[in-house]
Amino acid sequence: PFTLSAGFAGFDDPTSFVTFNRALKARVDVYMGNFSAALTSLSGSFVDDAGDLSTGVYHEYGTQSGGTTNPLFEATSGRNILAHPSIVADADLQAGGEPDARLSKIVTVDERTLGGITTDQGFAIYESLSAFLPIIRNEELILLRAEANVGLGDIPAATTDINFIRTTAGGLDPRMDLDATNILDELLKQKRYSLLLEGGHRWIDLRRYGKLGDLPLDVAGHTVHDEFPIPTNETLARQ
Repeated sequence: PFTLSAGFAGFDDPTSFVTFNRALKARVDVYMGNFSAALTSLSGSFVDDAGDLSTGVYHEYGTQSGGTTNPLFEATSGRNILAHPSIVADADLQAGGEPDARLSKIVTVDERTLGGITTDQGFAIYESLSAFLPIIRNEELILLRAEANVGLGDIPAATTDINFIRTTAGGLDPRMDLDATNILDELLKQKRYSLLLEGGHRWIDLRRYGKLGDLPLDVAGHTVHDEFPIPTNETLARQ
């Protein structure tokens, strides 16, 4: 036996830890296209329509002796983790004209140019060196359930979950026009905004569906990689 970190609060006994295990299993099932298995895994997870979307398991960070600080936290000045302008430009609007509520994760910063791309938008998700980073949480599980149902062709069930996230997390009106031709794109859009800067989900999702071409290429010569390169030192160590 061993003590789990504070990021496992609420999931630190055998019964609750199993629900975390099933949540990770559901993600893997979806990634592998095992959609029926994903729904089974989700049924044993902590997915909860009535629960807080932030409920889940997190990486713990802290400034205490021996602790590790959150590497994604940056002070307002001199930010290097900047948001691509398309994140704001592509966001849907609420009924009153305000942007998707999840854009609260983005703040206006001094304009900078990095890698040939100019932006005045930066991430403000992690507000301190001690901010925890999600491993998996309820909001993702609801979207994984929608994704599994998209894969199984159950458009009504997937629509229910997608619209729940649109209205609850984004403050947006539900979409009443979703069908087999457009529901995958809508699902991927909701995952894009719900899981910003939480684990590379956008690239992983687009690669799985052959949609890496949807990522912006702003500068001639830039490339969207379709796999992670193996570091040279790792390769040499195995020769």
